[in-house]
Amino acid sequence: MEAKEIPIDQLLLDPNNYRLQDLDGFVPPAEDRYHLEQVQKATMQRLRDSLKELQNSIMSNGFLAIERIVVTPYTHAEGKYLVIEGNRRVAALRALKEQNEAGVPIPPKIITTFGAVPCIVAEQDEEFPFFKETLMGIRHVGGIKQWGGYQRAKLIADLLDIHSLDAGEVGNKLGLSVQEVNRRYRAFKALQQMQDNEEFGEFATPAMYPILHEAVSLPTIREWLEWKPGQSFTNDKELEKFYRLITPTESDEGGENRPPRVSTFSDVRELRTVIADAEAKSALLDQDRSLLDALTIAHKDEMSKKWRGEVAEARTALEKIGAIDVSKFQSEDVTAIEQLVAVANQILQIHNTLAK
Repeated sequence: MEAKEIPIDQLLLDPNNYRLQDLDGFVPPAEDRYHLEQVQKATMQRLRDSLKELQNSIMSNGFLAIERIVVTPYTHAEGKYLVIEGNRRVAALRALKEQNEAGVPIPPKIITTFGAVPCIVAEQDEEFPFFKETLMGIRHVGGIKQWGGYQRAKLIADLLDIHSLDAGEVGNKLGLSVQEVNRRYRAFKALQQMQDNEEFGEFATPAMYPILHEAVSLPTIREWLEWKPGQSFTNDKELEKFYRLITPTESDEGGENRPPRVSTFSDVRELRTVIADAEAKSALLDQDRSLLDALTIAHKDEMSKKWRGEVAEARTALEKIGAIDVSKFQSEDVTAIEQLVAVANQILQIHNTLAK
């Protein structure tokens, strides 16, 4: 492989890149058509929606050559190179070049890159015929292990708190939206607040981050715990109740601790429904009851409407059975209706007993 600086106009986007193959309407073009203008335009269009944050990052940081674009000579058009690794980065540079040509101010260091994109040229090798597929696998299947949510949020907090950047600057540097920067920052601050709590601080490990990330993302939870923007939850009484939901409960008899009643970010999401219902919320805060109990109460009206609708559907189905169909009943048909009648009678007996 050879390090080389190549003008952006000589780089061809790979229209059969794996990233594109699950998009609606994808039709793989033949390799000898990759260089055609309409093929390149269509590929650029498919990538364009995912380029905004990457373009902002390049505008803020410049085009970093730490990870060079990997290309291979394209045999169907002289002087062209097909991108193997770096399709989105090349597309982002193309988009910025288009903006520059349309009169949008682009930093000179990026304009210089348009004429000399840092690349690695990988020649085809008969001894290594699956180089492209192998590289894709290393990068995107086995891959460089990505940071978890906590590590990403810690970096954002450092940039905001230590280096005094604003959320827009951080978003541009990291290729994130301002909303996502603020969401991760809030979650990190919520975790710090829990770490400072004398009773629950021991549970505030990085593994707790997804729970708090979801909590600060939901307006219902923020209102319940009275979130102060960018800082902390301020309703200490309710916050203690929330901490008890997301941490293990000590056994009264000295046995094993009971697991948290809310243990995943999807559980936190369910709290929106529970908190809005006073009876369900009361059940949730009862240590002897589960999140499922609370959800059952919260959805009772919905469940009531559901079974009434299903009963109505069953009645309608029975009413539509004609005499000719009845005359052709098999034993299993009779059994099905008898079972329906038996269940209905049982429910009515229970109702009559409770009504006395």
